[in-house]
Amino acid sequence: MPHHAGKHAGGQAHEQVGFIGLGNMGSKMSSNLSTWLHENSYPPLLLWNRTASKLPAESDSIAHAASIKELAEKCDVVITSLSNDEVAQEVYGQLFEGVKSKQEKGAKGNTYFVESSTLYPLTAGELERQASHIPRTFYLQSPVFGPPPVAADAKLVWVLSGDHNAKKAVTKLLVPSMGRKVIDVGSNVERASAFKLNGNMLILGIIEILAESMTLADKSGVGSNLLMEFIKEFLPASSFIGYGSKITSNNFAGETGFTVEGGLKDANHIRHLAASVDATIPTIDVAHRHLITSRANGGNDLDWSSLVAGPRLAAGLLPFKGVKDSPRDTGFGSRTDEEADEGTVPVPDGGIKHVQNF
Repeated sequence: MPHHAGKHAGGQAHEQVGFIGLGNMGSKMSSNLSTWLHENSYPPLLLWNRTASKLPAESDSIAHAASIKELAEKCDVVITSLSNDEVAQEVYGQLFEGVKSKQEKGAKGNTYFVESSTLYPLTAGELERQASHIPRTFYLQSPVFGPPPVAADAKLVWVLSGDHNAKKAVTKLLVPSMGRKVIDVGSNVERASAFKLNGNMLILGIIEILAESMTLADKSGVGSNLLMEFIKEFLPASSFIGYGSKITSNNFAGETGFTVEGGLKDANHIRHLAASVDATIPTIDVAHRHLITSRANGGNDLDWSSLVAGPRLAAGLLPFKGVKDSPRDTGFGSRTDEEADEGTVPVPDGGIKHVQNF
């Protein structure tokens, strides 16, 4: 499909925008962005993805680039959603070559790169330094908070960092098309990455304490469903309710969340960052081990709340179902009535047959 410049009402050409990375997050973000661009008379969103089969069909709002380099040559603004630091370094190496190529052909305008992934601070800093060596080229580290369903609803929170004027130039493309709010953390792109890791640390810590407390609730006869009622009454935050519900219902589908693979990447970044400043983070160390347990039991592509596999296995339960399919097991790993001679005997619905020695 030929690329054409959209026009403002006054006749001024709109920027050509490109997007790279159509994973769980990027597919939702780019879909919302393409709709917004089309509604506001921008050129079709130019897409590239490593797995070409994931590309939506070309249309009035979508176009395809043959390569990463071509996308950079044709775009004024490029937004990326990439899986890890190594992929980011590879992709941006080709993007920067594309910018150099178009400048050699006489292009005079600015090029803005908006990286929305969770990268280690030093990686973000290195990518910005590479961009700064190319005239009129700006790299903004702009990680987002929110899982895929939030991305689908265009309710992400963007953490924006980098050159002041560059941020002003791209913000209109980020909100409200893909997000509800921008948090500007200043010019230091490494600070944005560190901020995102701190935020993810809180979320991972919440998942870990949920995993431990819900496993205890199931084993002690309280039942995780009853514990969820407590959470809804006294801890009604979206992370507690969302991840608590996933653990209680054993709904670990990775397509609608953040995978164990991604969680391990972030946990490693968090632990690396903590070690670099002599900070101890024992909760995340435990969560890291439990993520490894999930992966070792086949959960690499499951939602990272499946780290509950660690506490469950230690408690004698199944990693991703909790309930054991055994005639001599109530589902919480406890003894049956025939076996029990004293103490508390839990039942699957959260009731307690005998309360004793509590």
